[in-house]
Amino acid sequence: MAVLSYKENTLLALQHKEPEFLPMITDVQTYTPLGMDFVCEYTNIPGVAKDWFGQSWTYEPKIKAANPTPGIHLVPDITRWKEYMKFPDLSKLDWEGHAAVDTKDWDRIHKLTRINDVFGPWERMFSVMEFQEALCALIEEPEACYDFFGAVADHKIRMYEYIIKYYKPDILCMHDDYGHGKGMFMSPDTWRALLKPHLQRIIDMVTSMGVLYEHHCCGYFAPILDEIADMGCTASNTMHVSNHPAECKKKNGHKMCYIGGFDTQYMDGLCISEEDIRRSVRKTLDEMAPGGSYIALFALKTPGRNAVVADEIKSYSGRFYSRPRPDAL
Repeated sequence: MAVLSYKENTLLALQHKEPEFLPMITDVQTYTPLGMDFVCEYTNIPGVAKDWFGQSWTYEPKIKAANPTPGIHLVPDITRWKEYMKFPDLSKLDWEGHAAVDTKDWDRIHKLTRINDVFGPWERMFSVMEFQEALCALIEEPEACYDFFGAVADHKIRMYEYIIKYYKPDILCMHDDYGHGKGMFMSPDTWRALLKPHLQRIIDMVTSMGVLYEHHCCGYFAPILDEIADMGCTASNTMHVSNHPAECKKKNGHKMCYIGGFDTQYMDGLCISEEDIRRSVRKTLDEMAPGGSYIALFALKTPGRNAVVADEIKSYSGRFYSRPRPDAL
């Protein structure tokens, strides 16, 4: 019997079914359309530069990424955000030309294609404000926050229309972190009142164009996870262990695919042996892999450890499905 392609196999998991072998996020072609001369949701180049909203970013060599420049925040007062925040005219960008270059090597026959976009409405807010000021604004100025989130959602919808038209991805993943390692940044009710309506508009627009919507949240958001699944979200990424991913998957894995779920902080620990890493991988797979609707995702910082995780996934995951992961397809 012929082995399914990465595309066919991953699609089964995204359809909340059992795949032929364990899918990994690397089985999907992912592209993040960022660049100073094109999409500039933030800057990620050495030095200090401004994004197309006007926020200054400083590149941090140690983490190989940029953060908002300390002490420089575009919006000092959320009630006056319209005075400071400038949205780009997306119609002036050469979407067709850039897409032709960016997608020329995409293998659409054997792999799904995925656009990875950063800074949803909440992340945009705390990138242009002091983080503690953004948290206070949610309580003190909810109407201004609602309007701000709505404007960012409008921008995202316009941008996604262009991306879907010219890049033609199978999946669109938006990042919007609603929590940290131990709790949410806001109450579930605050999220429902201020952010949920705008997220729903984004999901509706993406799925109406025949594209699967994936939501990235690094931290804890278990109290609203079932609602996000009901909003039409196909997959949840990265499923921090604080969410108790196995319990969440038992509850709604029939309507949302889970991506990740590994205890990466533990596996990146200082006194962790190779066997400790392998044992942790097996524990996660025992909890998450059965029944499908799951895609493996991990990213460790310690040199050499990603290879250990990948090797254990390959050697252990075959027991859950009809065949082990192939070396290559």
